[in-house]
Amino acid sequence: MLTPAAETEEAGAASEPQRPRRFFSSERFGGFGGAKTGPRSLLEIAGPFGVPLILIALMGIFAGLSSSFLTGNNLLNILINSSLPMIIAGGLTVCLVMGEYDLSIGAASSFATMVFAVLTVNQGVSTAASFAIVIVFVILIGLVNGLFVSYIGLSALVVTIAIASMLNGLEYIVSNNQQIFSGFPEGFVSFSRSSSWHVPNVIIVTIVVTAALWVMLERTALGRNMRAVGGNATAARFAGVHVRRTRAIGFVICSSAAGLAGILYAGRQATAYPLTGLTGVLLPSFAAAFMGAATIKFGQFNVLGTVVGVLIAEVTANGLILLNVPAYATYLFQGVILLAALLFARMVAHRRGASS
Repeated sequence: MLTPAAETEEAGAASEPQRPRRFFSSERFGGFGGAKTGPRSLLEIAGPFGVPLILIALMGIFAGLSSSFLTGNNLLNILINSSLPMIIAGGLTVCLVMGEYDLSIGAASSFATMVFAVLTVNQGVSTAASFAIVIVFVILIGLVNGLFVSYIGLSALVVTIAIASMLNGLEYIVSNNQQIFSGFPEGFVSFSRSSSWHVPNVIIVTIVVTAALWVMLERTALGRNMRAVGGNATAARFAGVHVRRTRAIGFVICSSAAGLAGILYAGRQATAYPLTGLTGVLLPSFAAAFMGAATIKFGQFNVLGTVVGVLIAEVTANGLILLNVPAYATYLFQGVILLAALLFARMVAHRRGASS
């Protein structure tokens, strides 16, 4: 039996807000975040800015090797090519903050591209109605993921892989295994490819979406609940957080971001064929998010860090193309950069642990 004082103490401990779980935590790297007993080293000070420094260094290297790299047109191309992957990776960051994974984002985006194309071209549905229908579909995808993971308790990895496989098959059924290469709404294609106030519309949409995701995670009760769930779901539940619902909302946000990117991709490419949309963004999105966890809010997944990670991937790809390096080498270099960023973060974590 607990005394009234003990019961009060136990209830207080259960309801105490939990610190967000860090990717580079003391459990992994030995003493990260402990009290400091001496001055911070240069390595520790630079820790949260290591990945942005890598981005700056890459830009400097490519600028030195190619006179075309720092031209206005090329920098604009980098931003445009980063936009859609940035939206998808930003949505994925929401799931990662909660400690979950969504491997269906690439398939959801490609499915959205295919369905939007079929509705607008083959079925003659208006752009606005097609947009709404596709968004409803991707919301349902997120709800299905959230249902199986949050309420039934299945592994997010297994569930989202299964959903991705189903979506890939549905693309062939919806399209009747036919390529759609003409007949896209001219107004939507023009919007996706044109600019407003001298800024490409796709970049404007990306800024709005990433800003909204940042505000949601950093400035709202929902975002705090998501970080609490990712830090310690049991403690979050005792503190009054509806853990299952919060996780389900996170999966819906993730799939919705992927769907929006898929729709914009259809407008920019004005063509659609099963499994040829943004299916290749899965691994780069995870790489960007993990690089982002080593910057800005050091040790935590965050939207601004993910943005930097996406830019690193695109700068690398663009620079290598300008140097006439085969396209497949991009994957090799992106993997090397990811490992370098994570190793740098581990060095900082060890340094902090040794100094605490």
